[in-house]
Amino acid sequence: MSTGAVKKFILRGKEAYLSKIDIEKVAKKRIPGRGKTYYALIGGKRIPVKNLLYEVLKEKGYAVILLDFTTQDAVRILRKLDVEIVEETEIGTAKGLLKLAGTLAIGGDAVEDEKRMYD
Repeated sequence: MSTGAVKKFILRGKEAYLSKIDIEKVAKKRIPGRGKTYYALIGGKRIPVKNLLYEVLKEKGYAVILLDFTTQDAVRILRKLDVEIVEETEIGTAKGLLKLAGTLAIGGDAVEDEKRMYD
């Protein structure tokens, strides 16, 4: 459910006024960028949070560059606008370990283990 309520934010000492509708409007466009960890989920798309906020601010006429704010600033503002934020990490997850399936044996010899399995 979208809300058109405009909210005031302080971004590195400057006031900015944004709404969830502003975010959703910009999210429909192709947003360049390569986020690494934090994404906004809007309309089934994963959009890097910092790039999304940058594009929205630019469209609203704010003179900013990507270095003017942090990913943490972007996450804080987008969450206050009720945008779903997801964190994607592969380190230490089963997804990361599955890439190695069958390539190593812990505490043994993979070739010998395979031979014993089929004998």
